[in-house]
Amino acid sequence: MAKARKLPSGSWSVQVYDYTDALGKKHYQYFTAETKADAEYEAARFKKARQLVLKERRRADLTVGAAVDRYIELSEKTLSPTTLSRYRNMREHSFPWLMRQKVAKLTDEDMQESINAELGRIGEKSGKPLSAKTVANEWGLISSALKAVCSRTYQVKLPKRQRGERVELPDPRALVDAVRGTEIELPCLLAIWLSFSMSEIRGLKCSDLQGKVLTINRVKVDVDGMPEVKNDAKVDTRKRSHILPPYLLQLITDSDPYQRYLETGEDEFLIQVPEYSVRQRFTRICEKNGISRMTFHKLRHVNASVMLMLNIPDKYAMERGGWKTPYVMHEVYQHTFSKERQNVDAVINRYFEDIV
Repeated sequence: MAKARKLPSGSWSVQVYDYTDALGKKHYQYFTAETKADAEYEAARFKKARQLVLKERRRADLTVGAAVDRYIELSEKTLSPTTLSRYRNMREHSFPWLMRQKVAKLTDEDMQESINAELGRIGEKSGKPLSAKTVANEWGLISSALKAVCSRTYQVKLPKRQRGERVELPDPRALVDAVRGTEIELPCLLAIWLSFSMSEIRGLKCSDLQGKVLTINRVKVDVDGMPEVKNDAKVDTRKRSHILPPYLLQLITDSDPYQRYLETGEDEFLIQVPEYSVRQRFTRICEKNGISRMTFHKLRHVNASVMLMLNIPDKYAMERGGWKTPYVMHEVYQHTFSKERQNVDAVINRYFEDIV
C-alpha cells in the first residue's frame, strides 16, 4: 500500500503509478487530503479500480474459445464427467467462427448473426441442419462461459423449439413377443416394463436385487468413448426401487451373472452384453418383426404410454419412471412402498404378465 507524505501546507499526499506511455515514460496519479488516512484511502480506491479495469481488459482480450476452455477448466470439480465431455464436444464443433473471435470486439448483433448461422450448420452425424434445441444448448455454454470468465452478457433472441413430430408407438405385445427368448430379453423388458434407461440397466449389479425389490444405485455411461460408473443419477428422482413380478425376477435369478453371484459372492453387472450390441440386436429384431422406427430408448416411451392407458395417477407414473416434474411432488420415492404404490405396481405387473 502506498504511503502518504505530509506536504508543507499540512495536507497529506499519495503518489500511485497509473501507466507507462509509448515512449516509456511512467505516469502517476496524486491523491491529496486533509488527513493521512483519507489520502491513503483514496489512493487505495484508485488502485483497486485500476486493477479491476486491467483485469477486465485481459478478460476481454480472450477469444470466445479460450473463455469456454477456461470455464470448462473451472467446472471440472463441480460438473459430471458426461456433462464435461458434452461441453468439450460443443467447444470443438459448435459456433466455429465465433470461437475464434475476441470477446472485446463482439456486439449483440455479432452474437445474433452467429446464432442464425449456427441454425443453418449441418450436423456431422445427422447430416441435417442443427435443431433449435441443439443451438440453444450450445449458446447456453457460451453465454455461461462469457459471463463467468469475462463478465460479459449479450442480448440475443434464441429460436423457438419446435414440437417433435407425432410418434406412433408399436403395440407393447408385439415388442415383448419379439424379444422373448433372445439374449437381450432382460434389458428390453427392464426398459419397457420398469422404464429403466440404458445407463440404468448397464449400472445394475447382482446385489441391487434384495428379495423381490430391484433398486437403481448407479448408472454406467460412456465418457469420451470409455465406460464410467457413476454412483449418482442425473436427478434424485431417478434413484428408485421396483417390486419385481415373478417373470422378471426369474429372468434375473436364472442369469449367469446372478448364479455366479450366488456361488462366489462376486458382485457383477447383471447385463454383460455391450450397449452397442444391445442396440444393434434390438434394431435387427424390430426389423425382422416388421416394427418400424423403433429405438431402444423409445421403450421408456412405450412404458409411459402403457401407464397412461392404464390410468395410473401421475404421481406414481412419475415415481416409477423417475421423471422430474415441474410441480412440487411428495417425495414418496424416498420411503418404503405405500399400499397405493403396491397397488399401482400390481396393476402394471398384471398387464405385462398377461403378455408373457
